Amino acid sequence: MKWFTNVKTLDELRSMYRKLAFLHHPDRGGSTVAMQEINAEYEILSKRLIHSNTDFSEGRKSWEEFVSSEIRDKLNEIIFLEDIVIEIIGSWIWVTGNTRAVKDQLKIHGFKFSHNKLAWYWQTGDYRKLSKKQFTLDDLRLLYGSDEVEPRQMKTQIA
Repeated sequence: MKWFTNVKTLDELRSMYRKLAFLHHPDRGGSTVAMQEINAEYEILSKRLIHSNTDFSEGRKSWEEFVSSEIRDKLNEIIFLEDIVIEIIGSWIWVTGNTRAVKDQLKIHGFKFSHNKLAWYWQTGDYRKLSKKQFTLDDLRLLYGSDEVEPRQMKTQIA
């Protein structure tokens, strides 16, 4: 693997993908060829990690493949937006930062605004809330883990 070395879990893979996309996406000044290579490797490694996980049932493996693909596609749609923070919590994408300037683009790409959390979100598939509990973003981060990358900081740290 050229782009994803020492990746052992799906969470690590998704985190590394997000970082690589911020650096190499054509809409952010990167190369189309590099992004195609990254996408191809992500797809291969994602399937490998999912199918080698003995804790996953067949249904869970199918779901994880679907989620990995959907998250990758959704990130590619918004990765070029400026002054936002993109965070994956569980299988949801949350967007904070200066979102007022990009709200129309977020809507176009299927994101919805949560007034309670003051953040935009996207989730894959149909979701129906089963609990009456209200969670803050911090609560969700504690429950499901979180990976956050701020595009401007990422460029500065790598350069």
